[in-house]
Amino acid sequence: MVRGRIFTTLLVLAVIVGNPSLSRGETPLGNPQPLADDLLLPMPGGRTMALRPVCIGEGGGSYAWKRFRVGDPAGGYKESPTGVALGGAFKVSQASGEDWCFYMGKYEVSEDQVFAVLQTPKEYENSQLPARDLSFFDAETFIRTYNQWLYSNAAKELPNHGGQPGFFRLPTEFEWEFAARGGSAVDSAGFDRKLPYPGEQLAEYEWFSGPKSSHNKVKKIGLLKPNILGLHDMLGNVAEMTATLYQVEYYQGRSGGYVAKGGHFLTDARQLRSSLRTEQEFYAIDSATKKVLPAKKQTLGFRPVLASLVFPNREFSNRMSDDWESYRLGAAQTLPAAVSTSATSAKAQVSGTDAGTHLKRLKEELARAGTVAAPVQQELDLLAASLEEIQFTLKQAEQDSAYAWVKIGGEQAFFITKEARKLPILARLIQSALGSQRTEVAAKYKEREVEIRQNIDQAMSSYTESVRQLGTVSASAIQGGFERYTQFLTQRKAGQQSKLMEVVRQQAEEYLRVKRTDDEEWKKQLFDWSNNNQQ
Repeated sequence: MVRGRIFTTLLVLAVIVGNPSLSRGETPLGNPQPLADDLLLPMPGGRTMALRPVCIGEGGGSYAWKRFRVGDPAGGYKESPTGVALGGAFKVSQASGEDWCFYMGKYEVSEDQVFAVLQTPKEYENSQLPARDLSFFDAETFIRTYNQWLYSNAAKELPNHGGQPGFFRLPTEFEWEFAARGGSAVDSAGFDRKLPYPGEQLAEYEWFSGPKSSHNKVKKIGLLKPNILGLHDMLGNVAEMTATLYQVEYYQGRSGGYVAKGGHFLTDARQLRSSLRTEQEFYAIDSATKKVLPAKKQTLGFRPVLASLVFPNREFSNRMSDDWESYRLGAAQTLPAAVSTSATSAKAQVSGTDAGTHLKRLKEELARAGTVAAPVQQELDLLAASLEEIQFTLKQAEQDSAYAWVKIGGEQAFFITKEARKLPILARLIQSALGSQRTEVAAKYKEREVEIRQNIDQAMSSYTESVRQLGTVSASAIQGGFERYTQFLTQRKAGQQSKLMEVVRQQAEEYLRVKRTDDEEWKKQLFDWSNNNQQ
């Protein structure tokens, strides 16, 4: 558990006492706008690292993940809205109960904080400008050195999980955007907005380019209002490094440089948004020396997060193992990892639910804005009806698709068993031909054996692909497909094929359970069935 407000108050007093340069009424260096529930950690030289809790809002369960969308249509194809899920690092007791939270730097790391930890460069001392013109590796050096200082000087003051103290690192892109949008402190409509506060108030919260804001100069940390989580300068002043490698589609495709989030003091106000992401290079050609060096920018800084191990001890590992099955069959079904391998209808159901939520919000916003014109209301009602019709049509289509793949798989399996029965016969013929010195005849039998095995391998490839395709439809559609095809075989008096379908069903169920095919084992099972069910 994390220490509460008493610890925070004592730490503030300790820092003031330990730093005579702070007069009564002043705040410790590193926290220009203190809040009662800040988490304050000491730094060398009497400085302070101020952090804010970012809570998931899903309770204290072992698998309390928060499902949300990153991205925004304003960002084009590089920010296409994408479903992700996020967990916390520390279990925290709140008025509403336990929740999982991680801690994020309240401000961008200042030049003074970099000097306090690294003792260089001298000109950074006492500067409250955000540290920039640092490489990704410089930021990592700062974090590593600060972690080591904390473990040596203030380990007991760190929040812990399972007895293991937390550690600083760069945030992931998803952690950063979750915090920038307001996390669980805002409703779903507020979370999805391009900006986490009214656009006309942007200059009260963020530094951007032009005379109405930064005048194209970097500003000291913490001068403007924070977002709802108490985090300052999230979208402006300097862009911020993350630990995430850049991929166009967030978590698939080629991996390149690293992701920087947010805008900076030279970014146009119209471009600021919670989803803003850019690819940053690890190395660049220095214009003066023409050498390839670690890349640095005057517009790029960082803020760390305080995180923990997922498995801090055996007890917690065992607990997660015990909870896995109920989680997998329950809450996990709507989370991105499960949905990615789920039936198309399940994916459509999740997307349809999201679309319905957005439509409901649109209706509510229009209602708040005033009377909705009758033609507009009619179009909204038609859109809602269309979404329902799409779901119905998809359900019918997947039932037909399931039947087709069951039928194809069943036919291929039956072909394999028929071909398999030929192999022992050929083996005896080859042995007989060789025994009577008929080498040419034996050679022809061997060619035929090779041909049959190739036919079986091709049929197995088609068969396993059919089983994989069953993974794109719902369990109810698969059940219906097997029942419908078995009924078809019964009507045709195809008893052998009907019996074989039990093997096909078992192999399909295995694939749906583990999401992997096993060609060799399945072929062996079909061969065994063939040998045990000779006509």
